Amino acid sequence: MKRALFSLATALLMISCGSDYIVKGTIEGYSGEVKLMANKSQECFGSVVTKDGSFEIDIDTKAPMFAVLVVGDKQRMLFVEEGEVVVTGSLEEWGSVTVTGTASNEANEVYRAEEKALMEAYVAAKSEEERNAAEQAYDVHTTTAYEANKDNLFGLYLLATQIYYSMSPDEILAAVDALPKELQKSHTAITLRNHAEGIKRVDVGQKFIDLSLPDAEGNVVKLSDVLAKNKYVLLDFWASWCGPCMGEVPYLVEDYAKYHKKGFEIYGVSLDKTREPWLKAIESKKLVWINVSELKFWDDEAAKQYAVRSIPSNFLIASDGTIVARNLRGEELGAKLAELLK
Repeated sequence: MKRALFSLATALLMISCGSDYIVKGTIEGYSGEVKLMANKSQECFGSVVTKDGSFEIDIDTKAPMFAVLVVGDKQRMLFVEEGEVVVTGSLEEWGSVTVTGTASNEANEVYRAEEKALMEAYVAAKSEEERNAAEQAYDVHTTTAYEANKDNLFGLYLLATQIYYSMSPDEILAAVDALPKELQKSHTAITLRNHAEGIKRVDVGQKFIDLSLPDAEGNVVKLSDVLAKNKYVLLDFWASWCGPCMGEVPYLVEDYAKYHKKGFEIYGVSLDKTREPWLKAIESKKLVWINVSELKFWDDEAAKQYAVRSIPSNFLIASDGTIVARNLRGEELGAKLAELLK
């Protein structure tokens, strides 16, 4: 649930940019510029200046798309598709603004209302059982909404931001293939397809992709050289800013101390953006294994090659270059090493 909520709050993916689509409405209490943006701020599809809060933006687009309506310092995600998208509400009660008029936006309004109630139940939970029940209800709620909207933009949005996390690569590819032809050509669908195909290239049983990355002293360390000297190497993608990554550290430290002399090594690839927090984490957390990074955040080429979309992510690789396991968390890594390094 936490990953889904995070993705829902942060992942707004542009689909593509023909025919006219209209976004109109009234925002009470507002005068100024109203903009329709892709992916929050990267591209403006249209803008108008309103004096009384009413606006209409006529968009020239070749396909439906996810967009963000920007009103002053407020933002609201919506779906631009054939027909008139109608935005209604007030600046003072921005959280209550509604977006209606088309199938995807209508479905999203229903989903958001039910989601709010489920989130309130989760926050109000007084026991672990109640919290687990709220999480399960949220998952069912999302899955049900996706199943009912597989043929529209809202369904694609749920697939791209929440549903695909629990899917196998083949299931993701099947879901994309089942989309209407128009949506299959979208940027989001293409990204999902590429991601699934990328996962298949580095799935268990596949050969590793070699990496050459600089360590803290600037020395380039090749993953293949590390493999040649050890029986098993954990390729670990992490970052100092990643809470779940830090939660894995005690397990990694314990397993490294126990199995390093038996032929186990860790090749840690950090997705940090700056040098200081990376080095501080290495020192304070006693990460005594091989640490490398290009300090490029999500632009890290190694992460792209291994289809890493979230961290922590890891791949356990045998000395012959075969990936034998992936995303071993907590005690799972130790159990796997105990099995392999008897």
